[in-house]
Amino acid sequence: MQLNARQKKIVELVKMYEPITSDEIAQRLAVGKSTLRNELSVLVMVGVLSAKPNVGYYYNESFSSVSNRKLFDDVKVKDVMGVAITAKNTEPFSDVVTKLYVHDIGTVFIVNEENHLVGVVSRKDMLKMAISNHNVSAVPIALAMTRIPNVVFCQEDEYFVDGLKRLITHQVDCLPVVQKDGEHYIVVGRISKTISIGLMLDLLEESSC
Repeated sequence: MQLNARQKKIVELVKMYEPITSDEIAQRLAVGKSTLRNELSVLVMVGVLSAKPNVGYYYNESFSSVSNRKLFDDVKVKDVMGVAITAKNTEPFSDVVTKLYVHDIGTVFIVNEENHLVGVVSRKDMLKMAISNHNVSAVPIALAMTRIPNVVFCQEDEYFVDGLKRLITHQVDCLPVVQKDGEHYIVVGRISKTISIGLMLDLLEESSC
C-alpha cells in the first residue's frame, strides 16, 4: 500500500509521540477530526497503526518490513469480492426484507429489467421507510433506495485498498462491484468491511509464518 502525504505525516507523528490521541494528531496537523478519522481508520485496518481505547495510537513495528508494506499492493477487488445480492426495482418492499434476512446481509443492490444498477438499499433505508409508512409491504423497493448517481461503487480491476478507502470515506458497510455496460453498470460482486477485515487478517497471518 502506498501512503499518501497526510498518512505519512500521521505515521511519523505516531512514531514520535506514541501513544498519541486523535485529538493531538489533529491539533498538530491542523486538520479537522472528521478528515483525520478516515485516514486513521485506513491506517489501522491495513495494520500500519494499532489503537487502544482511551490510550491512543501506536506504530506497528512489524509493518516496517518491505514484505508487510507490499502485502496489499497487488490485491485487486476481483480477487476478494463476494457474491452480490440484487433485487429488481419493481419488487415489493417485503420481498427485499426477506432477502436481507435469508442471506444475512445488510445491503441489497437494486437493478432494472436490463440488470443495470439503479440503486442501493440498506437496512437503515428500509427501517426509515417502515417507520414513515405503515402499509409498506407492497410498496416498490425503488421508493426506499439510494439512487444512481449517488451510489458509491468500485470496479473489478481496482486495487482492494482503494475500495477499502472508499468504504471508510463514505462510511458504508458494503459497495457494489460493477462492470461498465455502455452508459450503465452491471453488478458482478460486492466488497464489505467484513470481507476486508478477513482478508487483512489472512494476509498478516501468512506474512508472520
